[in-house]
Amino acid sequence: MISWLMLAQAAALGIAGVVVAVAGLARRPFGDLALFAAIGAFATLVVQVVASIIAPIAGAGPTGDLLEYWTYLISAFLIPPAAVLWALVDKKGQWSTLIVGVGILACAVMVYRMHQIWFVQVA
Repeated sequence: MISWLMLAQAAALGIAGVVVAVAGLARRPFGDLALFAAIGAFATLVVQVVASIIAPIAGAGPTGDLLEYWTYLISAFLIPPAAVLWALVDKKGQWSTLIVGVGILACAVMVYRMHQIWFVQVA
């Protein structure tokens, strides 16, 4: 696993999540901003899944619990599509954009926690 990639991903997701959440608090309707931010978050998580499959094969496994890591990764992987689906169901509602922003922020926190599990914990 690449440490700087995970930290950059967490920072990018955090910034995108804050921007979308602020737009949601400003009561902007669900639109391209939130949708593209969620698609970007999902794309970074796809890269993370691929890297997480390749790294242990290459001999760079996690120092923490692998099951805990994958639980975080799969959960984070499901959040952006679920948030967009929820926002599309409630498209006319005032909170749909905020839902996506909070979902992206949750992914940022989860990616940072995955970094801790992969690099910091000692089994």
